[in-house]
Amino acid sequence: MGDYHYHHFLSSMAGVGGQPNQSPLEGPPQMSHQPQVLAMGGHGPPMPNPYQSLGYFTGFPEPIMFNAPKSQRSRRKSAPGLDHIKHRRTRSGCFTCRSRRVKCDETHPICESGECLYPEPAPPKGSGGSTSKESSSTAPSQQASPTSSRGDDDDDDDRDSKLEPIMDEDEEEPQSATSTTAPMFPLRRSSTTSSFGLQRVPTGYRYDSETPSFDGNKSSSPLSTGTATAQSHRPDWTFLPHELQFYLGYFYDNITHYHYGLISDAGDFFRTTLVGLALRNEALLYAIVAFSAYHHALHNPHGRINEFLQYYNHSVKNLLECLKRKEKYNIATLLTILQLATIEEYLGDWVNLMGHQKAALEIFTQLFTPQTIMQSQTGRAALTWYGRFDLFVAIMGSFETTLPREWYLEAATYHDSCAAAEPDSVFWKFEACSAKMQLISMEMAMLYARRVKEEVTAEDFAAEHQRLSRCLDDWKNGWDPALVDPSHLVTDFSGSRAPDPNDIVNPFTSGALFQPPLFPSTVLTASYHSMSLLHDSQSGIRPTGEAKDKLREHAYKIYQIFEAVEFWSHSPPGGLIALQSALAVAALYVQRDPRHQMWIRRKFVLLEAMGYIFPATMRVRMAELFADDTCTRWWLPNDEGFPPLLQNIRAYADERNAMAATTQRDTVQQIRHVFSRMNIREAARKAAEN
Repeated sequence: MGDYHYHHFLSSMAGVGGQPNQSPLEGPPQMSHQPQVLAMGGHGPPMPNPYQSLGYFTGFPEPIMFNAPKSQRSRRKSAPGLDHIKHRRTRSGCFTCRSRRVKCDETHPICESGECLYPEPAPPKGSGGSTSKESSSTAPSQQASPTSSRGDDDDDDDRDSKLEPIMDEDEEEPQSATSTTAPMFPLRRSSTTSSFGLQRVPTGYRYDSETPSFDGNKSSSPLSTGTATAQSHRPDWTFLPHELQFYLGYFYDNITHYHYGLISDAGDFFRTTLVGLALRNEALLYAIVAFSAYHHALHNPHGRINEFLQYYNHSVKNLLECLKRKEKYNIATLLTILQLATIEEYLGDWVNLMGHQKAALEIFTQLFTPQTIMQSQTGRAALTWYGRFDLFVAIMGSFETTLPREWYLEAATYHDSCAAAEPDSVFWKFEACSAKMQLISMEMAMLYARRVKEEVTAEDFAAEHQRLSRCLDDWKNGWDPALVDPSHLVTDFSGSRAPDPNDIVNPFTSGALFQPPLFPSTVLTASYHSMSLLHDSQSGIRPTGEAKDKLREHAYKIYQIFEAVEFWSHSPPGGLIALQSALAVAALYVQRDPRHQMWIRRKFVLLEAMGYIFPATMRVRMAELFADDTCTRWWLPNDEGFPPLLQNIRAYADERNAMAATTQRDTVQQIRHVFSRMNIREAARKAAEN
């Protein structure tokens, strides 16, 4: 890919050439059935890292859909001296044996695998073909993974008739498709699906009645969602293997645009368009499934990360094969890279994230111009997604953005026109607000970069800094009244816990939190306060008493919003993830006393428990702020709230960062700038004066 050899970068990530390829049925003994760490909960010394000698991703047992083409596999042979018993095809074996590509002895209730998951028998004709409502009400956070021992609670009555037969050992197997443009499995249509294989979601459908729906608490708001948010259609993935169906279902029902740190998703892009594209692109499919498996593991008492690693590894490998074949890049390639970058962010691996970012930039400029990218919902979503990475790295590191101003300006202009064309659409208003915020952020980043490179005089910098301060305030004060409709403020916190004497804010004060469809206003408000803090930190001027009060107000508004979202029972999934960057900035201004600092540290624990791992460099900076070196290992004393699963993820992420440090020195240097320029000493001084 041009001057940036992305395929070499992917090769280092996937461990290509690092170790001999193992059989799909082989792998490290401790990972096949008895992983060293299975359950969350508990404390103690650091657990040994089970991935120490595995490179990045190699060596994990692979389910059926990951097998190499037939020409690359060796047939199993009968042992010498033993009569070979020819096994016939079967459609009644358990899912576990099927996924491992071994013959099931079909013993009930537990076969020789010891981890059975049998298909449900098809209901007799005329019975209605539906299971009871209670059978599908198991919480996703408590659902076992498809390969673990659990009861079959999926509502899939005709599954038995859909299973692929297990082939005899000496039979030829059809070669699976590996094209990045065609489906990896033949698409099945039904009378309930559209020509694109999209199936309408039943009203109120979700995996779990205990998990908030996508929009959180449904309201009877008269606000229009506009044409951009037509009735969502659930893509039809019933032709996929059971494991992939499971994780796509979990993704659809539990992952939102807030998990991606984005303000709004007017067209329900992530649950519909993104997944729909993934059904025709293996690399993208595995990347999404990996992201889903990661979240599922963290919310499962018996969660493991090896399944996440399997899927992520195969996404990287599929993408690498596409690049080696020099296939023409398309939007699916770009979205795959962005999804992989999101996973890197969750692992706290900004070195590898920036590697993906460089590749995404090259594809952006090959596929689109600032004008053409606005012509489709997918292009607009990709630009917003990429822009978030671009702006964060640029602002925190005082770099120029990789995308020129024209891209951000075109996005802001386009969304303004859409909001004007549909004045009753609250979602276009949110898209316009978010695009304008990105444009202002981009101009801030460029100003900071010019100062670092000494391309601007002190006088010109001060004048532009003041102009951007006014732009930021004007942006916030200029919101459409519909976005701050007081009738959508949350005033009922019934069911929430009682106030904690150790709290530093009152999360139940009205005015901090908007309910859907105005929840994005909550996130935008936190973004405004965090950008105000960041911009002030770049001024270089010693704050006056009035300025100190304003800093304190910005930081405490963020604290209050974060805790209100945490304790409101109807907050949308991922709402706290969308607030994490604002909280990290506000943490720099926390008062230097044990009560305030412990409050912040517990919030960091909460975010990491949700899978958002803070980079080691950021932990070092916060340890300086808290004057406590133990924060570099964990946020709380005695490993409180640091379960073995999270310890394994942390150890794995830190190992990846260490390996990246030896192969991507230029990027590592950039990342050091990103977090070293978090002005710890200045922030600590300001906080102490507060």
